[in-house]
Amino acid sequence: MSPASSISPDTFGFPGATPSLSASGTSNGIIWALNNSAYCTTQSTTCGPAILRAYDATNVATELWHSDANASDTAGNAVKFTVPTVANGKVYVGTRGNDCRTTCKTVPTIAGEIDVYGLKPN
Repeated sequence: MSPASSISPDTFGFPGATPSLSASGTSNGIIWALNNSAYCTTQSTTCGPAILRAYDATNVATELWHSDANASDTAGNAVKFTVPTVANGKVYVGTRGNDCRTTCKTVPTIAGEIDVYGLKPN
C-alpha cells in the first residue's frame, strides 16, 4: 500500500464521512465532507450540528471553508449517514433542524430541514 499524497487535518468520528466531489470541468475540484458525529440519538454521545467542510481536491490538507466558522452558516443537528449533495452550484445537506430526539428535554420547533450552501445573493 502506498502512502497517501495528502491527508486532511480533520478527523471524522463515527459514522465517518462520505465525501462528494464538485468541479468546473476538469479544474477547481472541491471535496465536500460532512461531519455527522453529533447525530442526536441515544447511541450518540453528543447532539449538535452537522459540519460541512470543503477541501481542495488536489490537496485535501488544504481546507477551503467549513460551516462552523460563522454562526450564519451553522447547519441543523446532524443525521447519521447523510451525504452532501452537489447540484446547480450549491451543496445541500439534510439535517434534523433543531430536533435532538431523546437526548434533550426541549420540544423541537423545526423537526427537519435542508440546509443549502452556495454563493450568497448580493
